[in-house]
Amino acid sequence: MSSSDRIVLGRIDTATFVGFQWTGAEPESLNDPEEAVALGATWEGDELVTYNLRELTHALIHEPDGYMEDPD
Repeated sequence: MSSSDRIVLGRIDTATFVGFQWTGAEPESLNDPEEAVALGATWEGDELVTYNLRELTHALIHEPDGYMEDPD
């Protein structure tokens, strides 16, 4: 798997109590779809996806210490 592969993190699932189901591909400590979006994941239809799981995981790990990636 390269860092630019499309990874489905979760899907809208109206059959569940919360209306969302993780796929198991998400980082272990990620537990909120809104947090995933804040860290760079995007909604594509009913699927929450990332094209860079390594970057998303890195951002999740460093979120508590205020680390921000410099795009330049």
